[in-house]
Amino acid sequence: MIAKNSLNNQLPNEIKSTFKELNVLKHLRIAGITKSFGFSCAYIFQLIFCMIFENKNWFRMLESKKATDIPAK
Repeated sequence: MIAKNSLNNQLPNEIKSTFKELNVLKHLRIAGITKSFGFSCAYIFQLIFCMIFENKNWFRMLESKKATDIPAK
């Protein structure tokens, strides 16, 4: 179940290795993207990135069974 995993361990292996090789999360930090509270910026970015390849949008994700695991606003 996804909820029992760490938030950073939810990426598919192919995408995880690409993120690591390209240092995507490091570049987010360098760009000054930070959070004030709630979910981390890295988690939000990974979630949106994966939604593109799953052909889903935010509204449909909120209606799905995973709605309790993702940020609503």
